[in-house]
Amino acid sequence: MKKFVFGFLTAILVVAMVAVGTVAYAGLGFAPMEADVKPGLLETAFMSSVVHASVRRRAPKAQNPQTPTDETLISGGKIYLNDCVGCHGAPGKPSEFGVLFYPPAPQFFQMGTQFSESEIVWIGRHGIRRTGMYPQSYTDDKLWTLAAFITRAKNLSPSVLNGIQRQQSK
Repeated sequence: MKKFVFGFLTAILVVAMVAVGTVAYAGLGFAPMEADVKPGLLETAFMSSVVHASVRRRAPKAQNPQTPTDETLISGGKIYLNDCVGCHGAPGKPSEFGVLFYPPAPQFFQMGTQFSESEIVWIGRHGIRRTGMYPQSYTDDKLWTLAAFITRAKNLSPSVLNGIQRQQSK
């Protein structure tokens, strides 16, 4: 019983020391905040997991009411090319400045997305604080069309790619 109590108290002491150390590290200004310094691996992993967990918790679980036909995806591509390509890149061409953000703007054509369509709609509606992703003023139909496109951006069919390239050249 003494070993259990000693172990329990030791665990509480260690957790308290880590918490105090973390607050001191941040509060005394040791955490780098320069925009021209690449964030550390731990910071990047932590912030990424926080964003994903928050979006998963808040986004309603819903099915896209639109069927992902070529026409729907081309319409989503048109919205994307008008408003998203500057930060998130185009087919075969990552954004030159979106990758410099912290956290970097996802390059959907190269890496896809970890978010579901309903989570993308939620992000479009609300934005993500301190990332440059601000709320969009699209209708729900347009957000769902855009979400259908984004979730498939990495694996678009040639007919959809041709359709959005035609839109881009107009």
